[in-house]
Amino acid sequence: MLSKTAKRTVLFAFVLLTFVTLPLLAQGIGRQEYSGLDKYPVQGRPDNSSFVGVRAAEFLTIPIGARGIAMGSAYSAVCDDITSIWWNPAGLGFLEGREAMVTVVDYTMDLTYSYGAFALPIADGQVTVGGFFGYLDIPETEITTVDNPNGTGRYFEAYDFQMGGSLAYNFSDRFIGGINLKYVHQDMFSNLGGSAFAIDAGAIYHTTFMDREIKFAFAIQNLGTNITMRGPNLIYEVGPESKNGLFPTGYGDFSGDAMAMSRRANRQTMLLTHTYRLPTVVKMAVSYNLYTSKNANWLSSAEIWRNSNIPISYAAGTELNYNFTPFLSGALRTGWMIQTDEFTGSSDDFGYAYLMDDPVLRGLSLGGGLQRVFGGGKFIQFNYAYRNKGRLAADNFFTVTFGF
Repeated sequence: MLSKTAKRTVLFAFVLLTFVTLPLLAQGIGRQEYSGLDKYPVQGRPDNSSFVGVRAAEFLTIPIGARGIAMGSAYSAVCDDITSIWWNPAGLGFLEGREAMVTVVDYTMDLTYSYGAFALPIADGQVTVGGFFGYLDIPETEITTVDNPNGTGRYFEAYDFQMGGSLAYNFSDRFIGGINLKYVHQDMFSNLGGSAFAIDAGAIYHTTFMDREIKFAFAIQNLGTNITMRGPNLIYEVGPESKNGLFPTGYGDFSGDAMAMSRRANRQTMLLTHTYRLPTVVKMAVSYNLYTSKNANWLSSAEIWRNSNIPISYAAGTELNYNFTPFLSGALRTGWMIQTDEFTGSSDDFGYAYLMDDPVLRGLSLGGGLQRVFGGGKFIQFNYAYRNKGRLAADNFFTVTFGF
């Protein structure tokens, strides 16, 4: 049998090897073409641009938890609270008591995304279980087409939601694994919808380096089945076969001629839609406490995102936390996510100007939070984050967390 020291050494070597090899694999994947639908040739697309919008359930990519967003989404290794349920379910293994969270996202195009989660440790803290529910409300929107870009006078409504359960397990005092199982549904145009099942999974290895905590993390999100839309709006009536409106010779009035060929009744058929994949992402992350004292802690983090529908992304963030009293603490955060699918010129490849919507600050985020501790594991925490989205409107995130 291996000693505990030997086991930790082997585990650390495995984690280190993972962080060395997987980025190389991600770079290889990054050189591939992204057709989005994965069945059609790439046509008319400038190099290195993304195919955002051709994955199913892209609301799954909306981040949850203002703390992680304010750190530039470099949070997969940092996470140690209820918001881990979105970033990396392994982070739930750090919970010391029951936690609940509600977050509201003021999203682009007047969309509102609401998300709630709950988790509690059991089995003397070795296991943590939880659940979550997220709902995206898409208000009444006018339909536009290529021929009518300003609107057709017709409107539609839509909604998306996800729900599921979580499990985190402390394999040792250094290594935690976690998984989410979830159901995903999209609905639009009055009951035209599709569903899928997916998993999120992750692991965190934490140890000390120069007497300060360092964490390594790996996570994969939205790995699951595809979505094919179905519903009454895809049902159409098909008449009997005819050519130029004329039916074959032999049709007649069956009521007056017993030998006449009866006309075939109209039939119903359902149109088929394309099958869409989920927006899967693989993340590798590291975080380190740069400074730790009795009242203050300063940490930094960085990670790589390998999305299935856009080129590789990079994120970095930092957080400064200060304890004003034993019961009140505050934090300031900032970060930047660099997504390599955005054009940075004054106009696109077709000569259309960007109308002063400068994408240079895209991915910049900042925010802060306050926490009030009441004792006995009870606390309330409020966090806010601002995220710049370049040519799209910026997002504001508000998260309230309860410990009890």
